[in-house]
Amino acid sequence: FTPEAVRPRRRASPRARYRNMPPKVFKGQVFALSGKLSQPRKEHEELIKKHGGELVGSVTAEVTYLISSEADVKAKPTKVVAAIGRGTPIVQEGFLGACIAAKKLLDAKHFAVKGAAPKRKAKAKAKRAPAAAGEPAAKRAKTEAAPPTTTDKVEVIAKSGLADKAKVVQQAIKKGFMEATLTWDVELFDTDVAAGKDKFYNMQLLASNEGDSFWAVQNYGKTGMDGTIHIDGPYTEFNEAKKVFHKKYRQKTGNVFGDLSATFVEKPGKYRLLAKAEEVADAAAAAGRPAPVKVGGGKWQYYLHNKVDGKKLGWYDYDKKAGENMEKYYGQFVRDAGLNIRLIQSDYFKYEVNFIEMIQRNIKSGMRRVIRRIAEGERASADAPKVIPEPAKPAPDWKAAESSEEEEEDDDAEEDEEEEGSDPGEGGEGEAPPGEALVAEADEPEVEEKPEEPKPPARGKAPAADEEGP
Repeated sequence: FTPEAVRPRRRASPRARYRNMPPKVFKGQVFALSGKLSQPRKEHEELIKKHGGELVGSVTAEVTYLISSEADVKAKPTKVVAAIGRGTPIVQEGFLGACIAAKKLLDAKHFAVKGAAPKRKAKAKAKRAPAAAGEPAAKRAKTEAAPPTTTDKVEVIAKSGLADKAKVVQQAIKKGFMEATLTWDVELFDTDVAAGKDKFYNMQLLASNEGDSFWAVQNYGKTGMDGTIHIDGPYTEFNEAKKVFHKKYRQKTGNVFGDLSATFVEKPGKYRLLAKAEEVADAAAAAGRPAPVKVGGGKWQYYLHNKVDGKKLGWYDYDKKAGENMEKYYGQFVRDAGLNIRLIQSDYFKYEVNFIEMIQRNIKSGMRRVIRRIAEGERASADAPKVIPEPAKPAPDWKAAESSEEEEEDDDAEEDEEEEGSDPGEGGEGEAPPGEALVAEADEPEVEEKPEEPKPPARGKAPAADEEGP
């Protein structure tokens, strides 16, 4: 023998061995982490993604494995309780390395954390015990989805610029005995009147008219303004756009989109989901309640109870854009009673609108006016309101709208750091053109006792809706 023949073989490092393994060991698997582990979260995330898996921040129906420790399971934190309740396997850290080394997904029971046996599986075994030999084992219901189609009933977000070449995607899905038609169109909102916050975040998944391109579209900003648009795509595969949509929805709401086995759960610091009009109508019918007010085509007016630029006292129409916005926000109030007070903003003014009392307040000046909605076909009285509201305390230090794009990007950065890394693609196209003021009062005193000179509007655009007259 030569010295080279007897020289011991040098073992490859774990990192080198992993590089030679198939990269898709965890394809289709979704992991979550819980408790203090021996390796940082970032390293686990890189390893899981490198081999085709996905790491999320909470235990939902889509999670297939929770990586934890015996000490963490004994402490019973939220993720462990959720995993046990859902029957999700809770495995040790070594599960990842063992699967990668074996080049396949191993049986989780060999890596189960002590004390974490899922109750659901124990019950399933008890039911299967008396089954005849050779009978197929009962399987956990999986979501079945039909190929995507499109719908003409949902308007494409106008600012996306895709309305003429794409439509909103619909998809029939089934899980066990549950069936539904999933429309990839959501309206999200985040309101806190006390904190002066009212913003929206709308999402759509679009397919080209030819069916060969797909986009994930987000439109967000402060209520009353057109907002910022962000478009991911086009993608040639539906699943690519679907993945972006799912990720963004989970980031913004903390929920999983399209999960038939779960209801939407409101999370602190996250956006809330606005129910669709047909869902509200169906719920009312099922409960035997009167049908919701039909929204669309209503005309909005305000009552001018003080002299401004020589105008007569009386009812005046909102300008066209402001009237359309008021009808839209009123429709949202009909769908969600919690949206009875809104903070509606333009470049020049910010208003608090109370849809129950039908009062509008200019936050900067404190001026309060009576408003009303005239339903389509209804005849309105010219009589003055029975009660004229007193001015409220002005807020002279109020500032105009800042960039909603920057605000959302800051939120995204925080969410990405907590969950899944940075989003694909770049930011939106900048701040939207200004919305129209609801009832601008640039030429009237801010309060009856303290007149204030009007400020010149930005961009040379006159904001005064009052000046248009009825």
